[in-house]
Amino acid sequence: MAKIEIYGKSYNLKSSSEEIRVEEAAAYVEAKMHELAQSGKKTPYIDLSLLAALNIAMELLELQKEKSFDDQVREEKIGRLINVLETELQGIDS
Repeated sequence: MAKIEIYGKSYNLKSSSEEIRVEEAAAYVEAKMHELAQSGKKTPYIDLSLLAALNIAMELLELQKEKSFDDQVREEKIGRLINVLETELQGIDS
């Protein structure tokens, strides 16, 4: 169990992820909250938390779209390569 602090509040968390430590995720969330707090107006903690969560979710969705597009492009290239190889192999067999 990890004890973390985000924007002055302490939490005890347990994570099942081995790739990213809870402390790294907490630091990212806190950085987002501080970034949003830089707007100049005094924003309540809960609002900063929700805005940070929304911004992080938008980043995640954008990355997922990019990955999906990259995967699609890769699949199309592989399909074209297979077609070229099949055509060449048919020429050899003839």
